[in-house]
Amino acid sequence: MRLLNDLMYSSGLHHYTGRHSPQNATRHDAMASYLYDRLAQLSQLPQWILVTSESYRPDLRSLDSHKIPGHQVVQLKASKTMDEYHVIRKAILSGNACAIVASQRLTEQARKQLIQLGQQYHCEIFFVADPNRHYH
Repeated sequence: MRLLNDLMYSSGLHHYTGRHSPQNATRHDAMASYLYDRLAQLSQLPQWILVTSESYRPDLRSLDSHKIPGHQVVQLKASKTMDEYHVIRKAILSGNACAIVASQRLTEQARKQLIQLGQQYHCEIFFVADPNRHYH
């Protein structure tokens, strides 16, 4: 679990560095596949896969092709009173999620705290970059 979170945490799904290149596209595809493969494994658990309103939303075709039941994936509505960190924290503490897909907008310290809390509650946290943001 830690290795997976470190992979997503350090490099991020849909995160590009430098110019668009075949190498970056290959890395992106491998990371996307790894995320969906892991979510497919976690979907076997009797809990939800939650997606924060601030993060990348997985498309239904990708979920279906990886055998992830769409009815088990829930996009959380944006909170009027809590920021993303507190929404994730509350979701972890509820015990209803086996995985949470969140944005990379959180600070490094906040991500580490959420990963540690997730480990305590058997909930994997995936931090993904916005697929529309490209870094040059």
